[in-house]
Amino acid sequence: FCAGKPSSCSRCSCFRFKLANGNYVVYDFPDIMLYLPIEWEDAITVEQTDTGLAFFQTASYDKFREDGLPKGGFLFKLRTSEDESFRELPEYEYIGYSENAGLHFYLSMPSDYQGYVYDTDIRAEYDAMSKQIEEIAEMAKIHKSMHYYTDDIVETDAGMS
Repeated sequence: FCAGKPSSCSRCSCFRFKLANGNYVVYDFPDIMLYLPIEWEDAITVEQTDTGLAFFQTASYDKFREDGLPKGGFLFKLRTSEDESFRELPEYEYIGYSENAGLHFYLSMPSDYQGYVYDTDIRAEYDAMSKQIEEIAEMAKIHKSMHYYTDDIVETDAGMS
């Protein structure tokens, strides 16, 4: 996995797509593609952890840090598992199994509220982003081979503003 803003990924390709149903920021890893809504592009902080790639709402993340509190704004973590033990987690969205990697891919979400509650705009953005996680899991694509899923692409970065 890679960490940082989409433009600073080192182990994946990150770019913007325009699909028939909307614009997306795409994290393209060797085994999986994640499509994030385009409005997430400047609204997330991504960190590499021991167990996966964690996605945070930047506004909550920053406010928690300003207040001297542990990290907040956690939205989900892209994780892998060799078995199906993750199904015991209280909150997760299953993506699929990669035969190439021999791994299950899934998103784990917090079991408690992680948004910054002292600012209504930040809280509303966090709530809206949280509601989009199921769609992100549904749109994720496991690479079946070394080809890419270009059939859905309407246009890439060059045609987007």
